[in-house]
Parts: sequence; structure tokens; C-alpha cells
Amino acid sequence: MTVRAAEQFADPDLSASVLRRAYRRLAYLVPERVGTWIRADLEPLGVWAPVAIGAGAGVYFGLKTEPHAALAIGLLFGALGVAVFAHNRHGPSGKILVGLVLVALGFAAADWRTAQVAAPVLDRELTIRWVTGELISIEDRARMRRMVVALHAIDGVDDDDLPARARISWRGAELNAAPGDIIRLRAGLDPPPAPAAPGTFNFSRRLYFQRIGALGFAVSPPQVVGKAETGRGDMLRTQIETVRANLLHRITKAAPGEGGAIVAAIVTGKRDAITPRSKAALRDAGLAHMLAISGMHMGIATGLIFFVVRFGLAAIEPLALHYPIKKWAASAALLSGFAYLILSGGGWSARRAFITAAIMFAAILVDRRALSLRNVAIAASIILLTTPEALFHPGFQMSFAAVTALVAGYEWFSRRVDPDRSFSAFARVKRYAIALGVTDTIAAVATAPFALYHFNRVALYSLPANVLAMPLMGFWVMPAAIVALLLTPFGLDAWAWRISAQGVEAMLAIATEVSSWRGAVSLTWQWPPVALLVMTIGGLWFCLARSPLRLAGMAAIPLTALIVAAAPPPQVFVAASGLNAGVILPDDHRMAVFSTRRDRFSASVWGEAAGFDGGGAKPLAMNAVGACDARGCVLTINTKITAFISDRRALGEDCARADLVVAFFPVSSADWRRCEAVLIDRRSVWRRGAHAVWLKPDGAIKITTVAEQSGRRPWTGD
Repeated sequence: MTVRAAEQFADPDLSASVLRRAYRRLAYLVPERVGTWIRADLEPLGVWAPVAIGAGAGVYFGLKTEPHAALAIGLLFGALGVAVFAHNRHGPSGKILVGLVLVALGFAAADWRTAQVAAPVLDRELTIRWVTGELISIEDRARMRRMVVALHAIDGVDDDDLPARARISWRGAELNAAPGDIIRLRAGLDPPPAPAAPGTFNFSRRLYFQRIGALGFAVSPPQVVGKAETGRGDMLRTQIETVRANLLHRITKAAPGEGGAIVAAIVTGKRDAITPRSKAALRDAGLAHMLAISGMHMGIATGLIFFVVRFGLAAIEPLALHYPIKKWAASAALLSGFAYLILSGGGWSARRAFITAAIMFAAILVDRRALSLRNVAIAASIILLTTPEALFHPGFQMSFAAVTALVAGYEWFSRRVDPDRSFSAFARVKRYAIALGVTDTIAAVATAPFALYHFNRVALYSLPANVLAMPLMGFWVMPAAIVALLLTPFGLDAWAWRISAQGVEAMLAIATEVSSWRGAVSLTWQWPPVALLVMTIGGLWFCLARSPLRLAGMAAIPLTALIVAAAPPPQVFVAASGLNAGVILPDDHRMAVFSTRRDRFSASVWGEAAGFDGGGAKPLAMNAVGACDARGCVLTINTKITAFISDRRALGEDCARADLVVAFFPVSSADWRRCEAVLIDRRSVWRRGAHAVWLKPDGAIKITTVAEQSGRRPWTGD
């Protein structure tokens, strides 16, 4: 420090003056710099488009009641008016107005899609009766066949109340019907199930958008009574489904066992033949993405076609010198990707993968950059505008989370590549190994929040599993499957399917080994939706922003942890049937149920929602942990006395001594008024769906129901 500076700081007036000038300078520079950063982050508006569209769709699906049709139309026209007003505006305000237009567009798309697929939903259980309809598809499972039938008639059901489709399972061996046949069978049918507990997976909403309004089991083999009279579109769909089913049987016949079943799933998208044991091993090793037709499969398939076609054309000198062989190869890859999409059934991840690949190869055709976040945004926008219900599908969320993080990471790394790097064989292998590890790490981190939210678990050893399994998929399984597909029309494909299945068996061995390691899986209780929302916003900001402000997205991690920690799981669950209940035992990390025979699926969901593997161990019976007799059971949970009763004679006594009473029978209004405890009876479950109860140490009792969270929407049957 100089003598003059020392004198200034020694003088209080001079020191205060210096500080004031420094403060004014910072007050001017900081907002200016932050404003510059914000403008830079909002500049690539296209990458934020699917975020705004998804926000509009999320608002629609989050409503508790169905909005009037005029609301969506009004929002859309209002948004168009805003778009005209914002056309000539520049800066952040104009971009915000455009964002509001996209939000309104997402809301309108969700409302329109809901109206488009609207169809009656079965409102009551139907006993065994004759069902007639067109067979749409067949899924072969380990012990049954699952059929989707476009209903023509159900005995005892009026045409106005007839669901559009039903999903019916058949456990018998006899099945001579094919897609496109009119079949008749005897089956019992049920309405689509509501969530097994508040906040858990909404199965009825997914079925609604598939136009499936009934589920059931057949008790007689399907009888073919005719062929459906369909248009060209339906005929083409039937033919595609027939090809998929025939190819599935061809693969599993040539390569029986788990390897063949997984190869068939990779090629046709039909995964029902895979055993639960193999699914669990792949899931717990972090290799479950191998089963979904994702960007990895589409990228390998189209990339191989692109490379082989371009390599072959480059070997022909006149073509290589005078024609755009790179564009020809891109066209061939594009056509092969479309064929793969059709053959795989067109699931969410397959659609995203194909749209992204199509944009990439189309960019090659017009001499533009192939891989960018803008291409990912276009793919997401197309899916959200055509099928906005995909927003809540785990496959959609995890697929786009992974690809967005990977592309953002690749763009960041590409700007830091050393142009003088070595291209020796050792250097190439080293870079491949590092890239593989970095790719898996980015994908695992990006998808972990969604795995924890939807499945209450995440694989911790996915890095070593993927490092070992990915080369097998890229250099063994997929190339052999492509060769087999090319040889199928000539009947020479069996050997190639077997080779592909052997590669899958090696992957399964890796998955089995890794999933058996101690601590391979981390479990958590059910996250509140706001936790996933915060994590998603933070992740998107971190990936899509360009300025140093992107680091603010990292704040979502501790904030999400605080939100999850502040929302512990319930202690008591009551089944939607009103005939069973479960109690979480935190000390034993297990669950006790009133009846071990009823609502077994619900019990497994309760265990998962509470933060442990409900399907890994059978729940205990309440008589093993509480005081039980022929009339019911009494347990003390967090100092609260909870009674579960199945006999009306115990109601008065338990209402007098217990804090919470769960009655597995309807309680009269007079008994309700006399009961001094918090009461849940079978009638309240009928009206409001499954219940979840928090017994807090401070004495409060909080109850949440499925009806409170789902509201009255078309997929709830209201």
C-alpha cells in the first residue's frame, strides 16, 4: 500500500468517500452485467420453447376440475393477440410475451388432446359376460397374453356407455386370433384403477389417453367371428402390429430364453416376455434404459446404417468424386430410423429418439449443424404439442433429461477441445473410455431425480455397469440385430438373432453381478411433486443458460433435499377397496398390513412410497406387531393409538380410547357423530379413494386422499 493510500484510509472522511464511490460503481456495474447475462440466457429463445409449452400443459393437468372449453380457446386467441403485439418488441420483455404465448399453446394443446381421446370409462365392476370387439394388439407375457380390444359390444352395457377399448388378459394356451380379427370371449371387467395411494402413479390417466376404459381377465379362449372392415389407415396399423407380433415370435423361437426376449424388446418394443427377475437386475444395475427404444438404440442403428452406406459409396470412386454421398447416407439412415420407429411401436422414447435423429440427418441434408440443443427442443415441442400427456410419463422425462444434459455437456466440452490433440491408437482408446464414463455420469445424474420421484430408487453403480455393457450393445447386440433384420425376408436370420441374444446374456451377467453388490440401490420415500418441479427447473436452467448465472441452477439440489426432508412419508395407508390397511414400522423398516391376502399390489406400492422395497419382502401381519383379536387390531404409532376394526361391535369401545379408527365397513351417521376419534370408514374410502395418514408427534393427524389430489377430471371417472 502506498503512503498516499495509507493516508486516505487513515482519514475517516476520505475513507467514506472512497467507499461511496466504490459502492456507486458496483451498483452500476452489477445490474448492467447481470442484465447482460440475462439477455444472453434468453437469446436462444427456441431452446426454451418446450419448457413454456410443457408449463402450459402442466397447468392444465394440474387443475382439480375440467376447465370450460371456452377457456382454452380464449387463452389461445388471447395469446395470438399478444404475439402480434410482441412481434416488434425486443429485449427480455418481448421474449417473455412470446413465452406466455407458448404457455397458452401448451394449455390449449392439452385441452384439445383430452377432448380428442374422450371415450366412456367403465364405472362399475362387471361379472363374467360376453365381450365382442376387434383385436388391436397382443402382448406375450411370461404367463399370459394381454390383448387390447376395440369394443363392439358388452352384454348388459348400453352403446352410449361402451368404452372405446378394453385390455383383457388371457392365461390359456389357445389363441388363434390375430390383430384385425373380430373376436368374442367371456370376461370379467373392472374400471381402470385409481392410484393405490395419494401421490403414487396415476394409472387411470395413462389408460385414458390410450382410450382404454376397462380392464379384465378372460375365462374363455377368444373366438374369431369375422374380420374387421377398416380403412387404409387402420389396415396399415393392423399389418404393422401383425409384423411386430410375428417378428417377436421369430426372435424368441430362434433365441429362446432371456437373451432372446430382451433382443425382441429392443427390436419390437414388446417387453412383456422379459421376466421380472431380469428387469429387476437391469434396473438395479442402472441398465434399465437398455430395454427402452431410446436415443442410444436409434443412434446406434441409424449411425451404423449411415456409416456402412457412406463407406460403401466412398469405395466407388466415380460416386465419391461427383455425388453427395454423405447426403445419400443420411437419407438412408433417415429411412432406416423411420422403419425402426414403426417396428418398435412408437413409444415416447422412440419418438423422441427418431425426431432428434431425423432433425440431425435433415441438418446434414441442408448443410447445417447436426447436434444441438435447438434440435432437442424441436423434438420435445413436437411431442408435447401432439401428445401433451407425455409430460408426466417417466420415459419422456428421463429421456429428455438425459439427452438435454448430454448435448449441453458436449457443447461445453467441444469449446474446450485441444486442436493439437494426439490421434494415436492409444489416445483414441483413452478418449473413448473417458467419453463413455463422462457420458454415463452425466446421464445418471440427469435422470436420478426422476428415478427417485417415479420409482423411489436409483442405481448407484450404473457407471461401472454401463462402461462394461455399452460396448456390448454398440459393437455386438445392435449390429447383429441389424444383420438379422436384413436377413429376415430371406429366412436366413436365426443365427444372427442367436448371436445378438448371446451379447444380451453377457449384459445380463454384468447386471446380475453389479446389482448384487452391497448398497447397489438407494431408496427414498415418495417425493412431493413440488420437489421434482424445483429440481427440473434448476436442471433446465443449468443446461440451457449460457452465462455464469447458470450456476444458480445448482441451488435446486439443496432446496430439493430440504423439501423432501420436510415431507416424510405417512404412517398409515388405507386401500381403495376399504378392506385393508397398512402401517409403516420405521424401526424395522417394514410394513404391517391388516390382511396379508387382500390388496397385495397396493401393499407393495405403500412400501415403495414409504421408502423401502415393498416388493422385496412380504409385509408382516398386524397380529405380529400389535394387540389383535377377532374384532380387529390396536397399535401405538408416534404415541397415537390407532385401531383397525372389522367388527361393528368394537366401534364404540375403540372410538372412546383410540386417536384414529379405521373401520372396514360403512359407519352410520349417528355412529360418526358419537365417535370421539378421527374416523375413516369404508364409505369414506369409496367416496374419496385411498387414504394416507400422518400421525405427527405434536398430536396432529393429517389425512390426504386420492380424490383431493386427483380432483374431478375425465380420467378419474367423474
